[in-house]
Amino acid sequence: MPTKPKRHTGRKARPRWPKLALEPSRAAWLSRLAFAVGPLVSYSLVEVLNYNQPWGSFTPLQVALNLVWYYLGAFFFYFVLGRRDRATKVAMLVAWAIGIVNRYAIAFRGRTLFPGDIVTIRTALNVAGNYNYTPDLMMVLTGLCVALFIGVLSLLPAPAERQRFSWKLFLPTLAGSGAFLYFFFCTNAVSDAGISPSMWTTRGNGLALNFSLCLRYSRVKAPDGYGRDALTTLAEEHPSEEAAVSASTDGITRPVNLIVVMNESLSDLSVIPGVETNQDPMPFLHSLEENTVKGWAFSSVFGGTTANSEYEFLTGNTVTFLPAGTVPYHMYVGQGDPSLAGQMESLGYATVAMHPYYSSGWNRVAVYNDYGFDEQYFLEDFDYDESDIIREYLSDRANYENLIARYEAKEEGQSLFLFNVTMQNHSAYTGEWTNLPEEVHLTGAYEGRFRTVDQYLNLVYQSDQAFEYLIDYFSQVEEPTMICMFGDHQPQVATNFYTEALGGEVEALDTDTAEKKQIVPFVIWANYDIPEGQDVTLSLNYLSALLMETAGLPTTGYQDFLLSLWEDLPVINPVGYLDRDGDWTAEEHWEELPDYARESLAEYRILEYCNIFDKGSRPEDFYTLDTGE
Repeated sequence: MPTKPKRHTGRKARPRWPKLALEPSRAAWLSRLAFAVGPLVSYSLVEVLNYNQPWGSFTPLQVALNLVWYYLGAFFFYFVLGRRDRATKVAMLVAWAIGIVNRYAIAFRGRTLFPGDIVTIRTALNVAGNYNYTPDLMMVLTGLCVALFIGVLSLLPAPAERQRFSWKLFLPTLAGSGAFLYFFFCTNAVSDAGISPSMWTTRGNGLALNFSLCLRYSRVKAPDGYGRDALTTLAEEHPSEEAAVSASTDGITRPVNLIVVMNESLSDLSVIPGVETNQDPMPFLHSLEENTVKGWAFSSVFGGTTANSEYEFLTGNTVTFLPAGTVPYHMYVGQGDPSLAGQMESLGYATVAMHPYYSSGWNRVAVYNDYGFDEQYFLEDFDYDESDIIREYLSDRANYENLIARYEAKEEGQSLFLFNVTMQNHSAYTGEWTNLPEEVHLTGAYEGRFRTVDQYLNLVYQSDQAFEYLIDYFSQVEEPTMICMFGDHQPQVATNFYTEALGGEVEALDTDTAEKKQIVPFVIWANYDIPEGQDVTLSLNYLSALLMETAGLPTTGYQDFLLSLWEDLPVINPVGYLDRDGDWTAEEHWEELPDYARESLAEYRILEYCNIFDKGSRPEDFYTLDTGE
């Protein structure tokens, strides 16, 4: 009987990947071997991308805790996809992709991935187009390793159908995974083993372990001694001042206009050992003395996470007590939370926030609403043209011109509080631009070696000239005006610049040396007589309290406490503490602080915990001014 011809479907047959001629049992064992080896390879590639030695940088326990996450991922994809070969391929590709993203995070932000980055993805996308994504050699090599492993695995004969779901394998895997997750997240087993999150890099833990550790510590528990009695006692010791202000009766000059500028990535790199330049990149700021208080602020962040510096200034809370890598603007701010904006509003000031970039960054619109700003202006609201752009960002000069325009538009007799965040100096510094004059460069041992640092120094020089323009304008204004300007963090320029200048990686440095990466300048200037000060040292959580005191404006009980705490601990940040005796103590060794410092720090923990996590227990008129109601 003649055979029936096959029907032509019109579709071309897909070329099949050549397969090795192996017995099914041998192919199955090789597939199991690949499944077992895949997570080891993935871990190795990710840690190489993470600038670590996978099998030499960590203790056996750290390696094991990293590997658990890779094996959990492999088993997850196995039960979802139903085949070992596909699970191995997908798990390896996902791990490698995360490793690539993490390597870019290190290059662009100077730190590795944290859980908080998941909720800040929109902010990252805002500036994503301004970075150089050219793959480096290690990215290419690890990608070739992944391709080779997957290519070899693809040569193995695959089962014709999806493997049957095995409850005998699933249930033990589920039980083992559950037990691990319980002990990792719900017990002290990990911390008792001496393993804790690393804030700045994952060198001490590995990417998977450090990320999961930060996730584990996202829960914040009440500090020792916390309770209503402790809150009441501290509130009684530090009462808030009344909101009513009468300059006519006490003879004190107070600012009609209070302007705060948080200058993106502004720092004075002369604090880094051995840094010399052909000319001073900040001549105007350095020249200010009359009616000026200025000095050094120690930031809690480096190379990025601007919002945390902003948060510390506006609230007086330090991120030191919060889980590593978290961003309060995304997690902890709620409607009506106490802030400097709300305080100034209660004093009768119109409150304005300005930022010459996208409104989606750092959840600012919601936060500024929660803090009670009357007005918000973002890039789309600014008046500028192409000549006002330096690199891809609005220049500080153009930013200040818009700030002045808002001041000039205010109602007659109105008091104005204006909080401005600049954008000109934002990373990255690797591009070649024709709209950035090159006038300043490194000299001495670093001359010609760090192009990114030279680019950054020229941005600082432009910022200094723009600040001179701002001060010159308000020096001619009749209304009493006070301006506070500070940097949010140091820049993430070439990593080896800091490593060479400071003498090693951060983890290997003493606290005093490591803190040099946290120093930024601050200045408080007025167009009328105020007490003057030079080389004042503080951390950013104190700056708004100092500003209120310098301005002669009423302070809250919380600010009064902070000013008292400042005397005992002038610097508090996630790197360490500076006590009144001039000694540095690493943050992880806070128990070694002098007794007076430990006691003051414990009180700060209590007050901050209440302010952030137990808002219903806030003492009345302590975090805000006394309104007399």
